[in-house]
Formats: sequence, C-alpha cells, structure tokens
Amino acid sequence: MIVRGRIRTMDDARPLAEAMLVHGDRVVATGDLAAVRELDPSARVDEARGVVVPGFVDAHLHTLVVGLERRRLTISDAGSVREVVERVRDWLADRPGLDWAVVGAHFHAEDLAEGRLPNRDDLDPVSGSTALYLDRRTHDAIVNTAALKRCGIDRSTPDPPGGTIERDARGEPTGVLVERPAADLVFSHVPPVDRDELHAALAEAQTYLHGLGIVGGAEPGLSPAELAVYQEAWARGTLTLRTLAMPLVDTAPAPEEFLAGLGTVTGFGDERLRIGPLKVYFDGTGGFGTALLSREWPGKPGYHGTQVCSTETFQALVDHCAARGWSLAVHTVGDEAVRIVLDCFQQADRRHPIRDLRFSIMHAYLWPSADSMALAARLGVVLSTQPSMHWRVGAGIADRFGSAAEGLAPLRAWADAGVCLAGGSDGPDFPMSPLFGMWQARTRRIRGGDGVLGAHSALTPAEALRMWTLGSAYYCFADEVRGSLAPGKLADWVEVSADPVDAGDDELAAATVLRTVVGGREVFAA
Repeated sequence: MIVRGRIRTMDDARPLAEAMLVHGDRVVATGDLAAVRELDPSARVDEARGVVVPGFVDAHLHTLVVGLERRRLTISDAGSVREVVERVRDWLADRPGLDWAVVGAHFHAEDLAEGRLPNRDDLDPVSGSTALYLDRRTHDAIVNTAALKRCGIDRSTPDPPGGTIERDARGEPTGVLVERPAADLVFSHVPPVDRDELHAALAEAQTYLHGLGIVGGAEPGLSPAELAVYQEAWARGTLTLRTLAMPLVDTAPAPEEFLAGLGTVTGFGDERLRIGPLKVYFDGTGGFGTALLSREWPGKPGYHGTQVCSTETFQALVDHCAARGWSLAVHTVGDEAVRIVLDCFQQADRRHPIRDLRFSIMHAYLWPSADSMALAARLGVVLSTQPSMHWRVGAGIADRFGSAAEGLAPLRAWADAGVCLAGGSDGPDFPMSPLFGMWQARTRRIRGGDGVLGAHSALTPAEALRMWTLGSAYYCFADEVRGSLAPGKLADWVEVSADPVDAGDDELAAATVLRTVVGGREVFAA
C-alpha cells in the first residue's frame, strides 16, 4: 500500500514526504510519489484524509481504569458536593442491595462550589449499608461509614506510614483518606474486578484511545492480576494498543523478594506488549496538596508534603534494580521529592551506570531546581510529563502559591537542560487527547479561563509533537521501531485534520483525528 498525502515523518532524514510505502506492518520507504511508486508499481494508492503523523504514544496512561470508568459511575466533572451526593444517590437507587461501589471521583476541593471535599456525613444518608469508595486515582479516597466499619477504621486507628486518615474536631475519621497507604486501608478490602470485566474494560479503552490517535501507551502501576490480563490479551491477539506494562512496586518486602515474583510475567518478544520499568510512589500530588516540597504548604505550618516511601527503602530498591538491569519509573511531584530521588539515582549510578536503563521521574511539575534538571540530564533520566494535568491543576496551584505558580511545569527548562521529555496524560484523571496536550504545552493555558501560566515555559510546536512520538517511544524502549515514519519502522500512523506543527494554536485546538492505523491495520476511522 502507498499512503499519499502530506506526511510529517519525524524522521530527520526526510521530515516531510508526499508518499509512504507500507508492506505488512512496516514502513518501506517515504518520499515523492513517483519515487515510491517505482519501488512497488502494483501497490494500491490510499489517499490520506488528513495530515499523516506518527501514531501517538502516551507515556502515562491508566488504560484499564479508562475502560472501567467508562463502565461504572464517574463523577469527576461534578461541580458541588450536593451534585456528588445526588449522583451517587440516583446511581445506587438503581442498584439496591449493592455490597461495594467504586466511583471515579477525580475532582479537587476547589472544583466544588462549597470549596471542600465531600465526607462520610454527606455520603451516609444516600448510601446506607453499601460500602462506598470514591476513588481519587490511588492517591486519595473518600469513603462512607459503612466502608470504614467493614475495614475496622475508627478514631483509634493510627495513620499508616506515608498516609493520613483525616479526622474531625472530635478525632473521628471523616472518610477522607489522604495518599495511597491510607486509601489502601479500604481499597485492599474492595472485591477485585473479575478477569472478564477487566478484559471488557481493556477492549473498551482501546477503542476509545485509538479514536484519540493513540497507538501505544505505558501503563504504570499494574497489579499481578492486571498484568495477567494484558498477558492473556496479548496471547489471544486482542491487544491492539501497544503497551509497556509497568508493575507497581510493593515496598514492604525486600526488593529481591518482590522482583522474584515478576519472573512469570517477563519474556514477551514483540511490540504489542513489553514488561517495563517498575512504578514506585515517592510523594503525593500538587492538586491534593501533598507533594513533597522544600517550602511549606500554605496554611499548613511545618508541613512540606508527604513522602510515601522512605529514602532508605527507596535507595535499597534503586540499588537492587540498577545492579540487576531493572528500570524504575518514580512518581515525584514536588521539588524536594525530585531532589531526593535523583540523589538516590546518582548514588546507584556510581556503582552501576543507569543511563541505558532509562530511569524516569513522573510529573515533577512543582518547582524542580536547575541542579535537579542538570543531574537528570547527566544520568540519562527521562521526564514523563502530562501537560493536560498542568491545565487541570494550574488554577488551584496559583490560588495556593500566588505568583510562584508561574514556575509550574517548567518544560522549557527541562528541554533546554537536555532531558528527554515523554508526553502523556495520566488519564483518565485528565484529558487524554495528545492533540490537547500539545496545545497546552504550546499555549500554557489553564482551566478556568483564558489565563496563561508561565508563558516562558512553552514548547515549540515541533517539540510538543516530539513528546508524543519520539519522546514517548524512547520512554517505552521502542525508539528503534516507533516514534517516526522511517524505513524499517512499524506502520503506526495517525491522520489529523491539521498539521500539529504548522497549525496555529486555535486551529490545533479544533483539530480532530480522522484515522488511526496500528501495524498497517486501521483501528479507527472517523
């Protein structure tokens, strides 16, 4: 097949082409139509409906949750506590006698008219005996009294290391559980989603994501059961989204004990599924006010954020992985978290160089220092960044920190320091369209108006596109076969209504995906 149209290849040897020859799942050649025709005169010509670019790769995407939340109640767009309660009430009314209910609830306090999160006092009157778990994407959770009682959580329950049970003036739990260790006190009791439901969720998510032009993604933080679903989908041939599956680290056992348990999920040999870096949480988040900072959080004297994993435990994990060739991807939001994590990386690097392992830090958007950026570049550490997250949380950070918020997500400085930027969304918490992410990286717009936050940190259009192509392919250890449309690489491409590089900001904001192709096979057509 010959694809004819405006083709932006992201291949330095031929950045633009008018034709691309594809045999099977590979690109054979790009160039002008006459030259490409000579290579295969019998090939049919497929007229592209838009500008052709390499297929988008999301470097931080919770694919299974995307599918699950399209199949369960999700109230992340609620505008008030009252709306949260009413929607939960109406949903439960149609499901009498439900034992447990998990609800997607990725809002922040500033999103709600009351300026606060709901608590168990709000939820109890509409939930009754159903144990209710409002999921704020593994970091935080909001639960009702029924859930607290089933899990044995009361005023005498101590805060787990790295987490907080929010309490009222009387010392009673409010139902708000801050950071993963606290949320896990309840989530560990939630009945697991069965295998068939996970397969259905994966299928639904793939269809949706292909419609956004996404051909592959890295899914960080998978449990053994979730890894098994990917393994089964790969074996059945139903996995169309090229996936880097990243196991979630349990820091309770010794590193060697945890890694030994991963032996049964390694060894995939094609580009559909790879078992990738280990995901570990190090601090909290900016939107929830728990990221580990060198400065105090406003209104919380002495509070610098939450360190979820101790430095000693983390250093042992880093050392073990570096010595044995495992890569690590670390959730770090605040500048102090970034500093500590990179210092641990540097300590390990002195004994076992880590550059080829492509260690990475995820997020890192609250005031990382120039020294940290320089160290990341020296070590070959990749930054997994999510511009749609910055769009989502920017206003809240500005409300808390004032003019200091201008330094939010300094992508320009990271790029100038020589750090590889891998674009992603952290979906479904945040908008998942790569085109939207590129628009935000270029414009620095934030939700809630036409405001621009940190215009000096904007990327160029070409840099923004690179994040979701070559940058994310590198992050996924797939840069040899993905990220550009060059001879020998996989035939993964997207047809877009506007050129992501030449289009103006408004044109890019209105652009749509017309077709998505994975391995030469169409997986989405508008």
